[in-house]
Amino acid sequence: MKVTENSTYRLMQTNLDRITNDLLDLRQQGSTGLKLNKPSDDPGAIRPVLTTRTQLQQNERYLETMGQSGDKMAATDGHLAQVENVLVRVKEIAINSVNASLSDTDRESLANEIAELKKELLDTANAVVDGKYIFAGYREDTKPFTENPAYDPDLYDVSDVSTWPYIYNGDSNPSKLEITPGEFLEATLTGNEVFLGITNEIAAEGNANPYQGESISSSNIGVGTPGNDITITPAGGAPITISGTTDLTDPVGENNYAAKVAALFSQAGTDLTASASSAEQDLGALSLTGFDEAAGDTYTINITSGGSTISATLDGPTNNRDYSLEGLSYALANTVPAPTNITATGGTLDNGVSYDISSGSLVLTGPEDGSEIELSETIVGGGTGGITGGNQTVYGTVAIAPNTETDVDIAGAGLADLGLTANTLDGSSGRVDLFTVLTRTEEAIRAGNYDDATGAGGSVQAQIKNLEVAANQNRTQRSSMGARAQRVETASLHQQDAQVDLKQILSRYQDADMIKVYNDIVQKESAFQAALNVTSRVSQISILDYF
Repeated sequence: MKVTENSTYRLMQTNLDRITNDLLDLRQQGSTGLKLNKPSDDPGAIRPVLTTRTQLQQNERYLETMGQSGDKMAATDGHLAQVENVLVRVKEIAINSVNASLSDTDRESLANEIAELKKELLDTANAVVDGKYIFAGYREDTKPFTENPAYDPDLYDVSDVSTWPYIYNGDSNPSKLEITPGEFLEATLTGNEVFLGITNEIAAEGNANPYQGESISSSNIGVGTPGNDITITPAGGAPITISGTTDLTDPVGENNYAAKVAALFSQAGTDLTASASSAEQDLGALSLTGFDEAAGDTYTINITSGGSTISATLDGPTNNRDYSLEGLSYALANTVPAPTNITATGGTLDNGVSYDISSGSLVLTGPEDGSEIELSETIVGGGTGGITGGNQTVYGTVAIAPNTETDVDIAGAGLADLGLTANTLDGSSGRVDLFTVLTRTEEAIRAGNYDDATGAGGSVQAQIKNLEVAANQNRTQRSSMGARAQRVETASLHQQDAQVDLKQILSRYQDADMIKVYNDIVQKESAFQAALNVTSRVSQISILDYF
C-alpha cells in the first residue's frame, strides 16, 4: 500500500487533535473536580446523578424547614415558660389574698398586680417570631387575642365564648411541617388550645359547648314504650330515671317531642347537656298510579309542623300539577302563605318544613328547633300510591354530651326507642380559659369574695383550683411541644445522615480522582510534546533531500 505525504500529515493532525481533546477534558476535570461535566462524558451516569441531585435538593429543603421550625418551637417553649411563671405568681397572690386581716387597700393592690400579670399574659399570647404571630394558627398576620369590649362579669357563661373577657382572632389550624416524604408534624400550637383550652376540633365547629365531653347523636327518635325506661348515672352520683310510660310520650297539642326529650336528658343531676335538631325523612319517589284527571281524581298531602298545616293537591297535568314529584314540587311552591328559598327542586314552606326532590325522592326536613313533621294523605277517586310509609309522624333528633368532667353512664331498654344504645360518655375536658381565670380571680379579690361560688369572680377558692388546672393545661401543651421538637431534632439528624450518604453516591458518579487526573495530564502533555516533535521533523522532509 502506498502512503503519501498527505496521508502522513492527516494521521499526525488526527493524533494531535485527539491528544489536545484529551488534555482539554483532563484540564476541565482538574479545574472543576468533576469527571462528569457533560452528558457524553458518561451517559450511563446521567440518570443516577440527576436523581441524586434532586434528592439532595429535597433533603436540603427539609433541613432548612426543620431548622426554622426548630427555632420557632424553641421560642414557643420560652413563651410557655413565661405563661407558667405568670400562673404561679397569680396563684401565690390568690392564696395570699385569703386573709381576713387584709384591708380593702391591700386587696386592691393584689388585684392590681394580677391586672398587670394579665397584660403580661396577653403580650405572651400575642408573641411574634420572625414577624409572624406564633399562636394565631394559619392567620399569622392577625393579632390573635384582643379584649372583648362586650365583656360583662354578670353575663359570663362558661359555655358561650362570646361572653369571655378576651376574643381569639386566630384559627384552629396549627402549621404542619413535612419532616420526611409524606410525614407531617404539627410545628405550632394554636391560641385556642393553649390559652382558651378549646381543642382544635371543637374550635373548628364554632366553639359551641367548648368544654363538652364525648357526645352521641340519635337518628329520628320515637315515642317511648311503656315499661322501657332509661337510667342516667353520673360517676359517683345517684341514678336518674326517664320513664318510657310517663316521660317519653307525645300528647296531642305538643309539637316538639325532640326538645322535650332533650330537656329530660339535661335535667338537674344528670351532668348532661342535650339539644334537639331537625327531623328529616326520605319519603320515596311518590309512586302514584291510576289517576284520572277527567274523572276528578286528586291526591293531597298535608304537612304539619309547629301546629301549622300546609296542603298541596295534585289534580292532573292541565294545571301543571300532574301526579309526579315534579307536579308535587310545583304544587308545594304555590302554597299559601308563599314558601321561601324556592328553587326548581325545593323550597321552605311557611311552617318551617323544607322539601327537596333533587335526589329523585321527596325529602322533608323539619325546623331547626326539632319540631316534628306530621304527614297525612288524602286520595279522591280511583288512584293509588303516595309517599313511602303513608300517614306518619317524623320526630327530630337529639345530641347528648356531659357538661362536667364526670363520666356519665346511660342505659335502659328505652334507648332503643330514641335510636340510641347504652353508653358511658366521657366527661368534659376539664380545661379552662387562662384569661377568664385571671380576670375572675382579679374580680373575686377586689370584691373580697373568698368562698361564694355565685358571687363576684366565682370566689377566690374556686379560682385557685382553676389556676392549678390552667397550670397543668399549660404544662401539657409544653410537654406536647417538647415531644414534637424532639421528633424534629431526630428527623433533622436523620436527614443530615441521609445527606452524607447522598453526597457519597453523587461523588462516586461525578467526582474526579484528582491524583489520577494530574498524572494523566502530565502523561498527555508529554505525549503531546513528543507528537509535536515528530510532526516538526516529518514536516522538514523535502524532495530535495533525495537528490
